[in-house]
Amino acid sequence: MSGPRALSWLKILLPALALPVVVIGGLYAGVVLLDEAAESPEPEVSQAAPESPAESTASSTAEPQTALAPRPQRPVEPLDMDKLRITDTVVSDTRVEIEKLSDNSQLDSVPQEKTAAPEVVQTSEPDKVPSPVAGPETPPESKTEIAAIERPATLQKTAKPETSENQGQAQVIPPLWLRNATAPRANRGQPMIAVVIDDIGPNLRNARRSVTLPAPLTLAFLPYANHLEDLTTKASQAGHELMVHMPMEPKESSQNPGENALLTELGPEELKRRIRWNLERFSGYVGVNNHMGSKFTGSGPGMRLVMSELSKRGLLFLDSRTNAQSQAEQAAALFRVPFAQRDIFIDNDHKNPDAIRAQLAKLEEQARSRGYAVGISHPHDKTLEVLAEWLPEARKRGFALVPISEIVKQRLQLARAGAAQDPNAGSKSDQP
Repeated sequence: MSGPRALSWLKILLPALALPVVVIGGLYAGVVLLDEAAESPEPEVSQAAPESPAESTASSTAEPQTALAPRPQRPVEPLDMDKLRITDTVVSDTRVEIEKLSDNSQLDSVPQEKTAAPEVVQTSEPDKVPSPVAGPETPPESKTEIAAIERPATLQKTAKPETSENQGQAQVIPPLWLRNATAPRANRGQPMIAVVIDDIGPNLRNARRSVTLPAPLTLAFLPYANHLEDLTTKASQAGHELMVHMPMEPKESSQNPGENALLTELGPEELKRRIRWNLERFSGYVGVNNHMGSKFTGSGPGMRLVMSELSKRGLLFLDSRTNAQSQAEQAAALFRVPFAQRDIFIDNDHKNPDAIRAQLAKLEEQARSRGYAVGISHPHDKTLEVLAEWLPEARKRGFALVPISEIVKQRLQLARAGAAQDPNAGSKSDQP
């Protein structure tokens, strides 16, 4: 082939041969670029293998987790629902300190400030935020009931009367006269007799003899006597019930009622001071009965002041009935003070044993006819001798010897029964 012709063929073949080389090279370069792009890590999504718990905790503190990264899960202990109460999304541990209750007081509700501060618990949905807890300036309305709280055993020890077991009700602390009452020794249907020996204290020998009589008797101690702590402690241990024999003014000015007696001429503040002095001389008693007092018990204002003080302390009152116009019962009804009154004076003729036995026979007759009777005696020699003989014989004849608190309970039961039959009976007795 001649030179010119060969050159012309080369001009045609070279472009044809170069085209595949360019195409192949471009394809190769594209493949390389795609491979490199596939091998480079994406900046936002991590495909790394799961970390160990220790490494996960360390990495979470070093830099924040992204929205798509899994959160480390902590082991969740099961909740004891008996100890928790739920309010909206807040769960708080119900720990309540119940303060020692004073006498004749009632637990109505759990104080808000006594509850522990609420503790926020993580819910299963992390995106939801628990509702905020109101601060002290805007306290939330609490509907927690007392039924959610178990009553401590220390409060149940002192409760002698039956208390409501209904859920949602607070236990009622009984009044002082019930807490200090001696357990009765009577069967249903037995006629009951309460023998009260008052004026105990000044005659120490006969006071000790009174304590040794078969229980339960009701022993009323003069508050100005000596050795009261020793005498009243031994009387309680022997099974007798205690009362304060409060001195009050008699009609006869020649008679001396004793130290810190209640007198009609005194003002309210001095009367209150004397009442408190008499009530603070010893403890463990169920209530008060009057020593003398034929003048003072006839004073409406004076007896209302006495009943007001007894009502505050949860005590009962026994009227010795030294005045037929005594205002004690009306004043007791006004302040709702448990009340009883004397039926028979046992030893007006305390030197004559036969006269004492005759009065005890009247006491038995009263108990048979009404179901109960109250007799008042004194620590005289002959009286104590006759009582020591009569008490076991009365039991053999079917009488129940009971403390004065049991007579008061009987009167209250009869009053409730009468009020149930006559709805107007209760309101009438409460009038001054």
